[in-house]
Formats: sequence, C-alpha cells, structure tokens
Amino acid sequence: MKKRILIVDDEPDICDILKLNFEMEGYVVQTSEAPIELGDNLPDIILLDVMMSPKSGFEWAKELKASPRTAQIPIIFCTAKSMEDDILQGFALGSDDYVCKPFRIKEVKARVKAVISRSEREINSEKIIKHKGLVLNLESKECWVDGNLVPFTKIEFEMLALLMANPGQVFSREKILQTIWPNYYVTDRTVDVNIARIRKKICSYSECLQSKFGYGYIFRG
Repeated sequence: MKKRILIVDDEPDICDILKLNFEMEGYVVQTSEAPIELGDNLPDIILLDVMMSPKSGFEWAKELKASPRTAQIPIIFCTAKSMEDDILQGFALGSDDYVCKPFRIKEVKARVKAVISRSEREINSEKIIKHKGLVLNLESKECWVDGNLVPFTKIEFEMLALLMANPGQVFSREKILQTIWPNYYVTDRTVDVNIARIRKKICSYSECLQSKFGYGYIFRG
C-alpha cells in the first residue's frame, strides 16, 4: 500500500517541488499552505513548516499530538527556524525529526523513509493495530474509532483483532471459532452475530469488514 504524505508549507514552490519528488518515489501526496482539518484518510507522515499564520506549525503539532486519533502520525518539521531553541521546542512537541531550510531533496526523502520505518517498528512493538482512525491496542484491549474510545466485549475485540491483524486474508467461521473459542461449543451463528455488533461499533469502517459468501470474513484496508 502506498504511503500518504501531507506537506504543509506556506510557500507554494516548496509544496510543488516536494510533491513532485515524493510522487516520483511512489507516495500519495497532499499539500496545503496552512494547517487543515484531517479527514478519514489520515497521512502516514506530515512534513510541517513552522512559520505560518494564523496558526503556526508548532501550534498545530501540539493539537495533533493531543488527539488520540492523530497522536501517532509522525511529524517532521521542515523550517527556516534553525536556532537550537527552536529545534528543541520541535522535539519537545513530539516531532520525529527536524530539517532546516534550505534543504536537499535527497536528505528530506531519506529522513521521511527513516521516520516511517521507525514509526512502523514502534507500532508493532507497542502491539497496536491501526487502519486510518480505527486503532486497536492489544495490550490495554482498547478500541478507538476516530479518536473515541468504544467499549468492546472480549469476544468482539478478539475477533476484530484477528481480522485486522491479517488484512486481505479470509477466515472461515470454523477458523474464527477455533481461534476465539477453542474450548467451548458454539455455533457458526455466534460468529455472525458478533460480526454484526462489531460493524455497528466501528461505524464508517464497517465496510472494511466484509463477508465472502461461502467462505467467511475478511478485513480489507
């Protein structure tokens, strides 16, 4: 799956040259000359300028890191503010890297690749399964839907975790039963009932939880 990059910089020329270069590398790129409201398709990384108005990059980064929905999105500040105090402030806000202007395109691309790779390793090590705004924390057994904590039963959580951890793989009802209820006798109907409940709870992401007639269920990202 192609990685999504959001570039936010009030200089159109910088947005254009970064967009061109990252698209040539196979990324899906969105640009903006000011902080924007993030939709359902959250970016995998944000390249963020600092000196913007009416809201600075520092202010917007603070807002993003304060929201459970967007807190895990890696941020690289890309700015002319190169004083040590500015750099330290950027990292204090939770940024993953800091690139000073003028920059070299190759360096920016290398830093983006490194940050995305590191972020993916951290998500795996923290046992988090994520699809856009649908986030499962396997340690705390919590499910977040677009920043809202949604209560799940143990069975519902384990079923969704099984399917999300294996996107694109079809699980038969029998396989789900063997995995979730290994020592209990339950019927195929139990799987269908729980799938219906999960779909209601994950709202706009319900279409990702699909049935394959005659086979079972699959999660498509």
